[in-house]
Amino acid sequence: MKRKEGTPKRPSSRSKTIYLVGEMTGETISKIARASLAQFSREKVKVKTFFQIRDKQQIRDIAKKAAQDKALVAFSVIRPPLRDFLIQEAERRGIKAIDVIGDFIVQLSIFLKEKPMAIPGRQYILDEDYYRRIEGINFAVKHDDGKMPQGLKLADLVLVGLSRTGKTPLSTYLANKGWKVANVPLHPDMAAPEELFQVDQRKVFGLIISVENLVKLREGRLKQLGLAPYAKYADPVMIADEIEWCKAFFQQNPRWRILDISDKAIEEAAASILRAYQTGKKPV
Repeated sequence: MKRKEGTPKRPSSRSKTIYLVGEMTGETISKIARASLAQFSREKVKVKTFFQIRDKQQIRDIAKKAAQDKALVAFSVIRPPLRDFLIQEAERRGIKAIDVIGDFIVQLSIFLKEKPMAIPGRQYILDEDYYRRIEGINFAVKHDDGKMPQGLKLADLVLVGLSRTGKTPLSTYLANKGWKVANVPLHPDMAAPEELFQVDQRKVFGLIISVENLVKLREGRLKQLGLAPYAKYADPVMIADEIEWCKAFFQQNPRWRILDISDKAIEEAAASILRAYQTGKKPV
């Protein structure tokens, strides 16, 4: 029986499960997992999170569930007793457990000839850098996808581009580094806000992408929504026209700097933007 249009697909029987386990909020291990999983097909991966881990009973329960799911456990547990117990439970139940941060800390300890403090959450000490990141994240959320265009003048950077060209992930990544980033969507049938042309144009970065990559990204988005992948939104001919229009629109604004994000990881694209902004050169 054919699946009706608009009906979500059932999860693949080949899907895999990953458990993320951490003592604190899980922000660090979640970032690492997202960056790593971006290199793979996310359709076959289910991620379950277990944070604020405080005692051995929680670890027992997690290990039992992980064994039932045949999951890979990636953990960031700093306190030695809990970390060692988690490793023992994983071995006892025959599941793979990866110490995402601990291995690096061990090598740092050897290199620096200094014993680590083993204090969970020490990276979140409330310093000036912390508050700058929080301010950047709040700004990115408020000014995502063209919201509050009157605030564009307050942005450190403004990203513009077609739908699914990575504006929001890039804004979020840069915000976590303390930059106030706004992003504005572009479309042939939608007028860009006047405020976009009133800000310092050296702050504006246009994102462009190949037809093939944008088709894949939009098809992926349609699948997430449970919609047919052949909708106009992901039609290669329509997308090619959109990209040609976007390139012409960028040419009308010669002070904007253009970055081709095709096949670029978020970290690489963000580094290109920051380097271009700080040096005044074109991004590469």
